[in-house]
Amino acid sequence: TAGPPAGPDPADGFWARVAPGELQRFGAPDDRELWLRVDGQSVRWVGGRTGAEGEVWFDRAVLPQGEGNLPQLSASDPLEADYPNQAEALPLDSLAETVTDEVLQRLHADGFAIVDDVMPLALRDRLRDEMEALLANDQFWESQSYGSNEGALHHSIIETTLDFKEVPRFAPTFAQMEEDQGLLRRLRRMPTLGNLRKQHLRLQVNKGNGGCYTMHTDSGVTESDSGAQVLKTTALLYLNKDWRESDGGELRLFPFPGPPVKIPPLDGRLVLFEPRMVHEVLPNFRKRYCFTLWCASADEEASRSSFLDMDLECVTGFERAVALSHDARRNLSIPSPIEERVPAPLRALFLPEVRPIIVRYVWRECELESARKSHHEGPQRREMLAGIAGYHEEMEAYNPRWLRHLLESLPKALAESDGGSKTAPANLTSPSGERLVGPREIAELVRRHCPWWE
Repeated sequence: TAGPPAGPDPADGFWARVAPGELQRFGAPDDRELWLRVDGQSVRWVGGRTGAEGEVWFDRAVLPQGEGNLPQLSASDPLEADYPNQAEALPLDSLAETVTDEVLQRLHADGFAIVDDVMPLALRDRLRDEMEALLANDQFWESQSYGSNEGALHHSIIETTLDFKEVPRFAPTFAQMEEDQGLLRRLRRMPTLGNLRKQHLRLQVNKGNGGCYTMHTDSGVTESDSGAQVLKTTALLYLNKDWRESDGGELRLFPFPGPPVKIPPLDGRLVLFEPRMVHEVLPNFRKRYCFTLWCASADEEASRSSFLDMDLECVTGFERAVALSHDARRNLSIPSPIEERVPAPLRALFLPEVRPIIVRYVWRECELESARKSHHEGPQRREMLAGIAGYHEEMEAYNPRWLRHLLESLPKALAESDGGSKTAPANLTSPSGERLVGPREIAELVRRHCPWWE
């Protein structure tokens, strides 16, 4: 047909778009488009949309089959003492009761889980006192984006770790916590996290004044020269007494294909999530205490799929990202989570390593606003904002409109309060007899078939 293609990219010679005047031959009204796949032997009805800006829908037969399932939790490692002959309780002992199997199932299925009152009140008070002692003795540094020696500063946010200055001296409970295996033992019950062996502690204080943290992932933490990603789970714990909504400082997660989730930083709250899940801290207006436990495997047990992340960081075309992922998985003998019959453009939805790129496009305005609010004014911030805006512009240029619209529609479909689904027109069925599915059902398929951990 004349004009730019409106359906899946036909550059590989397999896609065809049926012009409106020919739609009646397929039993379709004239106000819709149909997309076909031609493989030299047959013509397959793949999907379409209603009008140039309408809803995208697909033949259910070309999408992943099956229901997906949750893993059977395994027994924890033997409960060996973290400190031989130690009589007193360890800081993370209470997690054996609060991080239940139900929590772990939610973590596996949704990519995140929230648990309240995970530590006794007296312990929370002691940890907060230790953070105040660190503040009083100049044991923090200014938080910033990118590397430790360059990048734009996050205003009003300071951080520290146990290997900085004299932190263990002023924070003995935190020093003990980094060696405490209590959380790791619970997480190891998930088969995909069975190789967790160590954790790294970081403490953070947000001074208020609107301080916030830009959208990012935690997938950049590495432990070896190979660049292998060993970080497997992020655990955030909050110590903010009497928090009110006007205080701000909420954590916002982007668990695509679901809508964003805003989580208040309540005292004693634990938030667990997969490190590649994009997240940010919203503007904060009172002193805010939190600490992070980054849970990791040993270097020699790093996930093979971790090598995919760095190559995909700057990719702006979703089909290009799928091709890179396919090549890397083949070279590393990593099985794909999706079947070959899924059309190439849609495979981006089902590859966990591509998900952060999708989030950057769908919430591109949030990313720019987050970066603008979280950093001090200056040439580094201006350069960063220009780079982010340019990245978004390339995504607009390099990806077909129908795919961009579909990606944006999935979180909206899942957020519909009535639980209904704006699926394909009821009078249309594919030649194979399969029903056609729209954004809500596609989003549910992504939830079931795109793993958070491999």
